[in-house]
Amino acid sequence: MLKSYEAIYDHGRIQWLSEPPKVEHFKMLVVVEQSETSVSSEHKQKRRTPPPELKNSIHYLDDALKPVLSETEWEASFERTAAQCAGDPEAFK
Repeated sequence: MLKSYEAIYDHGRIQWLSEPPKVEHFKMLVVVEQSETSVSSEHKQKRRTPPPELKNSIHYLDDALKPVLSETEWEASFERTAAQCAGDPEAFK
């Protein structure tokens, strides 16, 4: 059975454009697509240059790195977990 996979052959190396075949050894039938521009340069440009509509679309939240628990709450949580690991039934309430 024949299955098709897209890849770029560049100086002796194969770069799969999709999921590669799930076999170690296989026979290949190679069809070469020729165009005026290099396929590998088109591929590299597409893979490394984000689309223009994404420009300035990432916004960082200033409070994203604020801790969820205060240091006191974290210490109490840590002590409760340690008590639970030690088998203290009161620590589970």
